[in-house]
Amino acid sequence: MFQLIVFCLLPLCISCAISWEDCGKADRSLVFRKLNFKRENLVIDGRSPIEFGIDFSLLDPMVKEVTMSSELRRHFNIFGYKNSVLLPCINDVGSCSNNFCHMVASNAIFARAVATQLKVPFDCLMKSGRYAGHVTYPVPLDGFKPLLSAFSWAASGNYELIVRWYLEGAEIGCLALSADLQIDL
Repeated sequence: MFQLIVFCLLPLCISCAISWEDCGKADRSLVFRKLNFKRENLVIDGRSPIEFGIDFSLLDPMVKEVTMSSELRRHFNIFGYKNSVLLPCINDVGSCSNNFCHMVASNAIFARAVATQLKVPFDCLMKSGRYAGHVTYPVPLDGFKPLLSAFSWAASGNYELIVRWYLEGAEIGCLALSADLQIDL
């Protein structure tokens, strides 16, 4: 689950500090306890992997009917006024809503790497339990470098990602991430 959240930010950032919050309701079944990156500044350069520790509990099993909704915003100041822009969903990355199993399949390379390192089966239908471990993921930027180099000055800034999971219309979990991004390729 978390892997999809991080995957949404990876193509955008080269150097960033990340903060997080479990924004779920009191009766949620997806509870995030820890999300710690190895360094305060996350460096993504195609050579250095990202490394983070994660710890979350799933109180009820994840079933096929679970949906996921993400909202990715770019915050900025114009003449002292704070504004934000909602970034669209492009290839299941950005502000998207879809079936959770579809999102896992759409981001299979990243999701499989995280599942393997957490020593859990690669499947969107997860059993109840506590999931914790350390993840190292080498971010491949080769396909992004021409685009990021051309637009790095425009893409740098403050981003916020909020991901919510739903079952039958009821929110079962929420995770909020914010990052100050500095892209320098």
